[in-house]
Amino acid sequence: MPYLEVKTKQGKKRLKLPSNALTIGRLPDNNLVVIDDKASRHHCVIEPWDEGYRIRDLGSRNGTKLNKHRITAELLDNGDVVMIGTTELRFIDPEQQNLHKRPNTPDFSSAYEEDDHTYDQATLDLTDIVTEASTDYEIKLREIINAAPEKPFDEADISLVDCRGVTVHQATSTGVQSKGEDDVGEGIRVFRLLLLACFRARATDLHLEPRSENAVVRIRVDGYMLTAVDLSASIFKRILGVTKILCEMDTSQKNVVQDGHFSVAAKGRRVDYRVSLTPTMHGQKLVIRVLDSANAPSRLHELGLIPWMYEKLRSIATKDAGLLLACGPTGCGKTTTLYSCIREIDVDQRNAITIEDPVEYYLEGCTQIPIDHKQGNDFANILRSVLRQDPDVIFVGEIRDIETATVAMQASMTGHLVYTTVHAKDTIGAIFRLLDLGVDGYLVANALNVILSQRLIRVLCDSCKKPVTPSPAQNLKMGKALGGVPKIYAPVGCKRCLRTGFLGRRALFELLEINDLMRDVILKSPSIQGIRDVAVQGLFTTLQQFGHQLVAQGATSFDEVDRVGGTE
Repeated sequence: MPYLEVKTKQGKKRLKLPSNALTIGRLPDNNLVVIDDKASRHHCVIEPWDEGYRIRDLGSRNGTKLNKHRITAELLDNGDVVMIGTTELRFIDPEQQNLHKRPNTPDFSSAYEEDDHTYDQATLDLTDIVTEASTDYEIKLREIINAAPEKPFDEADISLVDCRGVTVHQATSTGVQSKGEDDVGEGIRVFRLLLLACFRARATDLHLEPRSENAVVRIRVDGYMLTAVDLSASIFKRILGVTKILCEMDTSQKNVVQDGHFSVAAKGRRVDYRVSLTPTMHGQKLVIRVLDSANAPSRLHELGLIPWMYEKLRSIATKDAGLLLACGPTGCGKTTTLYSCIREIDVDQRNAITIEDPVEYYLEGCTQIPIDHKQGNDFANILRSVLRQDPDVIFVGEIRDIETATVAMQASMTGHLVYTTVHAKDTIGAIFRLLDLGVDGYLVANALNVILSQRLIRVLCDSCKKPVTPSPAQNLKMGKALGGVPKIYAPVGCKRCLRTGFLGRRALFELLEINDLMRDVILKSPSIQGIRDVAVQGLFTTLQQFGHQLVAQGATSFDEVDRVGGTE
């Protein structure tokens, strides 16, 4: 049975030739994917011919060589060496007697051991056919790309759209080879690979950090920074140039802070990116924020709330007036949660206005206003202007000062439904944060309706998590609410979760409803213990208790809850 042999870093790989054609090239739609900079997207094909096989070039850029000679189409003999760029493929047919023997044909009849592995399928995993000549960064990026269970599109399907909405680099799914790929085109191709890796890994941020001799690429996945690849200085400069062109930045400036944005389109899906360039010792560091709404929950029931919490939030979303305050650190999902609450509102019958810094996601049916510090338009100034726009629902991106807090709370008491956020450790801490800003205690007690605190916690990978018996100390902590748990799960790490043991994130929630007893405490003698004593008389679940319920369900690990939820 004839087969091809391909050299990899792991050793020799044998691939049995199918009864039909075997296409070879750089794109994933080929039967045999060759990661080689000198290979074309669709380079050549090996197909049955006259009771044997022949190789036929598909108009490749650098040509296909058979035994060091460039060919268009040629029959294959046992031991023939096919060169695709610097990649070597050997045709082996032990039963063939070299019927078409040509000069300079090497003899490999005894060059292979009997225990070499032979693949039965014609199509191998993308990372299985990687030659020694392949670039190291592409190998590592392909490993990240292929680890994802879902592959809706590839890098060739990605169109790069500049900040004005003009498509600068069209998707190349057709396989047409663009000219000049060895220089400018290579930067575009690697840039597309980086964006695809972010898609597949669900990354929220892409960091390209210049070093003395190269550049390091890191991605933030599920809140953690993971080192992806190292890039040469020349490739990094090309990617930097591509990014600046997309954002219409001044390419000659290298020692200034630059900001911009661009977007990509891939098979009907559009994703926006926010770009920041900052000068460092070795050049400009590039950070790209991925604003992909497809990875975020869009409705309230998708947040994973406890039923009573869901009902409380759903109830306030339908009220005519009140104030919902979300608190937590930066990047914990406060805006996503409040967006989900706004989507519960009938915006056709109610006038909803948002004030944000900056506007990151589009809310259909809402008037979204970005603040502009250069023009003197901060949260407080725009909020006063918005109150003259006949609003029913107002979303204030963040309370940063007493002026914004006072206006927002007065608005909630004068017939408006207000959503806003503040940086605080938990729900009780949010009350004291407002008092610390200088807001009058009467206003805090009477304006607040519901305070929601949240954190994002990593979810265990279902493919590799392992069951463990909780320790007595762990059971003692969880036993307060759960009465002891016989089995919990711990992370392991596999290819699918990028060896982290976790795949995806969800939120921990703590909800505090402000009732009359709590208002009395806030007005008379506000204290953490006093407010907590009133809270536990009703329905109140702390962040850590919420997390322990997820541990008992096998959704996350005990250590992860301790890290995110803190101690009580």
